[in-house]
Amino acid sequence: MQNHLLQILALFAMETPVSLDAEDIRNEKVKVLRPMQQLLLEDVIVGQYKGHNKGSKSYPAYIDDPTVPKDSLTPTFAAAALFINNARWDGVPFLMKAGKALHTKRAEIRVQFRHVPGNLYKRNFGTDLDKATNELVLRLQPDEAIYLKINNKVPGLGMRLDRSDLNLLYRSR
Repeated sequence: MQNHLLQILALFAMETPVSLDAEDIRNEKVKVLRPMQQLLLEDVIVGQYKGHNKGSKSYPAYIDDPTVPKDSLTPTFAAAALFINNARWDGVPFLMKAGKALHTKRAEIRVQFRHVPGNLYKRNFGTDLDKATNELVLRLQPDEAIYLKINNKVPGLGMRLDRSDLNLLYRSR
């Protein structure tokens, strides 16, 4: 995992600093990182990219690189669930993913909101409401944006849900 991913996590999860001085911001980031739960093997997935063809284009595997040993087990992808043991973030997983040669290049923070207990609409909407969570996405790159994915009732007399995006794409702003 790259260091900048931990920096972004710390900035996102920290409390408001007493000022915008670098030392005050650093202190708040340290307060987030110190109570971070030790990473357990069952909370991590690692992998290595394989070669594939897409149309007429061929993409080589990691071990096809002449500088890499053919029996290399070096991971080129990692996904981990991180937990911060403090009052605000207790029990909330922070999912981090990073890798080389992925299909898309992006850096973003996704916050998936939990459903409140006692779903009043379960009889009308069934379990579909439980499958689709509302989500706030802060995209850092490419195409910097902030968008909110929300479930909403389709207008009319029926009781159907649809997903809508409220999108602030900085490029078009």
